[in-house]
Amino acid sequence: MTVGVLTTSFPRHAGDFAGSFVADSVRALAASGVAVEVIAADDGAGAAEGVARPELGAAVRVWRVPLPAAAGPPLFYGEGAPEALERGGAGVWAQAAAFWAGLCERLRDRAGRWAAVQAHWLVPCGLAARGCLPALPLTVHAHSGDVALLERLPAGPALARYVSRGAADLLFASEDLRARFGRLAGGVVGRVMPRQPLPIVPVDPARRLAARHSLRFDGPTLLSVGRLVPIKGFDVLVRAAAMTRHHGGAPSVVILGDGPERERLAALARRLGVPLRLPGFVQRQDVSRWMTAADLYVQPSRRLATGRTEGLPVATLEALSLGVPVVASATGGLAELPHAAPRLRLVPADDAAALAAVLAA
Repeated sequence: MTVGVLTTSFPRHAGDFAGSFVADSVRALAASGVAVEVIAADDGAGAAEGVARPELGAAVRVWRVPLPAAAGPPLFYGEGAPEALERGGAGVWAQAAAFWAGLCERLRDRAGRWAAVQAHWLVPCGLAARGCLPALPLTVHAHSGDVALLERLPAGPALARYVSRGAADLLFASEDLRARFGRLAGGVVGRVMPRQPLPIVPVDPARRLAARHSLRFDGPTLLSVGRLVPIKGFDVLVRAAAMTRHHGGAPSVVILGDGPERERLAALARRLGVPLRLPGFVQRQDVSRWMTAADLYVQPSRRLATGRTEGLPVATLEALSLGVPVVASATGGLAELPHAAPRLRLVPADDAAALAAVLAA
């Protein structure tokens, strides 16, 4: 059996965080014994079609939808498609139109081999699957930016009703997203993505010390993971660390990932005197070593002016499962996590002073 997976972004190489949660879903599908064909946006590199991805599963192949070159920021693999579309511009909308046309073309070419389809993001992937593949069993995953985009579109309610009528299963990253989509669709539909219990995997103290030594973690170290984009709130973390310095803690900040905010974050840290390390992309399988070496994992995500929030960052769940103390913003799916000090503490989003108070405690 072959399952098709539609997505806007998908990891372009090992260690790429863009669409990594979709890759985790594909890995789980492949482990269940099915073949998986992924259709995702290209990043301009001109990737070949049907590329095998053995690190995700022996029967996983990826097709890319080519996009026209743009003078401005890319639609995908940059700050985020919803934000890029919000700013507009001919180049961005040309990329959006090209992706829609290319996605539909790929569906016509590949879908005859599929027994089912999974679409990540309500728009455009869920909408394309609903319109092009009405006879196939369909699961649509809503992560956050797609719901926020529908809320801003004049035709959002009509599109929400169209997708919800045709989807066999609608999965939402949080109850908040499910309720917001329900207000658009005229009734609560779908379900929240099932969450497995988060058992703590004990970390050998010797292994932790070895990791700290190899990574050069000499003093108190705060770690975070994700694309360097505004919704992640990493600037809030840097500001909070600067406030904590005044309490004598002087923590170092390490952020794994890359993105358009890199230079701005580095400049902010220099101005505030915060020791900041930006190692860039780290292999996914090596992230746990960085986590176990850190003193605290911080997920300082914010709600954007567009209404977009985080779904439920995978890195936060991984840190919790490793027994690393976590501080996160009370926003999006993060606000719905069961929490109890000292394992998980929630703070108001976009509030550097509140985060600093917890860091200094």
